[in-house]
Amino acid sequence: MKKIILSCFLIGSSINLFAQQKSYVVTRDTINLRGYIYDNSGKPVNFIHIESTQLETEHNTFKLGTYTNDRGYFELKGAKFNDTLTIGPDIHYNIPPIFNKGSRYFMVYLPLPKVVDITASAPLVIEQKRKYPKVTPSFTVTPATNLANNDNVTSTPQYPGGIAQLQDYIKKNIQYPESAVKNNLEGIVQISFTVTKDGNHKDYKILRGVSDDCDDEVLRVIKKSPKWQPALDHDQPVAMQETLAILFKLTDN
Repeated sequence: MKKIILSCFLIGSSINLFAQQKSYVVTRDTINLRGYIYDNSGKPVNFIHIESTQLETEHNTFKLGTYTNDRGYFELKGAKFNDTLTIGPDIHYNIPPIFNKGSRYFMVYLPLPKVVDITASAPLVIEQKRKYPKVTPSFTVTPATNLANNDNVTSTPQYPGGIAQLQDYIKKNIQYPESAVKNNLEGIVQISFTVTKDGNHKDYKILRGVSDDCDDEVLRVIKKSPKWQPALDHDQPVAMQETLAILFKLTDN
């Protein structure tokens, strides 16, 4: 009889203990982040892990993460607004962290695959006895004072007037979309485009996005910008891809 009473007491105590464990509400400033991961050649990278520093909400213990699908697409629901994202680890790549400041869309291009040099400490040596005497080449040197100035000039594409003029152009022409203001949307829109040999620009692509309206506004303004100064390679104009990041930020004042 005493054993029965003791068992009932223990069961009742356990029920009471579980009843005292109350769930709690966690409030977080989060975003739903989506995008694609490609390799250096532009092919989608499937089943690679991408992780936020945010903790998942079910147990509040493990970091929030997901894997890309067969198209390289991923979606992180509930990532931090300002976050450090890690991709991998993957045996093929050394992938640096990605710092996100409110962008809701990413296109990630991974670096070139790692090259494993098994002879990094010392090359393998193949020896053979020389059959003929070694000939030391000789050269005729012309003094530099007798040569024309052949300095090689190399530079990246430039907006007319430099970075200060580009900032002025962006601030005067980009309007914060009203839909983004109403929905408290902030973040970075990063765009890439190609500056051709004649200074025109084309092949616009959103690498990071905030919303359709913010992305479209950046595209609109960049597309109507004047000709750029093309990149130079040994004094010759060449086409080169350029990237530009614009932060949409709301203030409380």
